[in-house]
Amino acid sequence: MEQDILDYIEQIKRETDYFGKTKLVNFLIHQKNIKVKDLAAALGLKPSYLCHIMRLNKLSEIIMDGYYSKLITMSHLFVLSLLKSQEDIMNVYEIVLREGLTVLHTEELVREKLHGVKPGGEYVEEIKIQNLKSKLKENFGAETKIVQTRIKTKIIIEWKGPREARKKGVESFFRVIENRKEKDSG
Repeated sequence: MEQDILDYIEQIKRETDYFGKTKLVNFLIHQKNIKVKDLAAALGLKPSYLCHIMRLNKLSEIIMDGYYSKLITMSHLFVLSLLKSQEDIMNVYEIVLREGLTVLHTEELVREKLHGVKPGGEYVEEIKIQNLKSKLKENFGAETKIVQTRIKTKIIIEWKGPREARKKGVESFFRVIENRKEKDSG
């Protein structure tokens, strides 16, 4: 790397103000064409964390003033920066100030704006998940992984082994689904 770029990297390492870091990072990536992964490696950071820092560029002066005035925390800023539009950012910021929201409550509000998901509700019970996994294994020879988050539940069904055995398992599974669909609609 060129010496001036190395100097900027050292400056980023020394910078204690996140908005100062953000400007320097943004400069290196957009003006000096440094790749995020390369800059992250040089700084000893994960690329995803560097992207979080870069998102702070979206925040307005008013929100930065709120941080410097200690009305909100840096964690609030990272959460607010997830929002896509300036209007949403300002609306949520005003709610955070008005209601004194914690970071967790701010995350829930942002999640609701981004994904239309309100907090609350319960996850599928572990006993039901284990029951489904064993039925899929026993009846169709499939391994199953179920992931539940606050905004979605994902079921991964995987068949391993010879192609013909996988094909039989998948086709058998499809037949059960099709039969169930016909039974429910008929």
